[in-house]
Amino acid sequence: MSLRLVIEAERTRAPKVDLVLLKAVARARRWFDDLAAGRAASVKPIATQQAISARYVGRLLRLAFLAPQIVDAIADGRQPPDLTVEMLTRRTVLPLDWDVQKRLLGAAG
Repeated sequence: MSLRLVIEAERTRAPKVDLVLLKAVARARRWFDDLAAGRAASVKPIATQQAISARYVGRLLRLAFLAPQIVDAIADGRQPPDLTVEMLTRRTVLPLDWDVQKRLLGAAG
């Protein structure tokens, strides 16, 4: 008789969607659309309407420019565990180049 220890591999773990992160990306895209379409003149009216600071709106707006592959990974729950709203909004630079974003954020593929 032999005893085997089976450890579930990380990649076989069921994906878990980070709803906070997904909501933040959706908000950022909506706010950017409002700004681009002229429905909001600046981040200040958005901040006032949402009862949050204009600085936070500005930080969250960066998420509107995430690479589509990163957004897809977030929607599917396949993003790296350390890819959170806090990490993304506190990062000082989020490159606009999508390939660089994917490498930097560990979401390549």
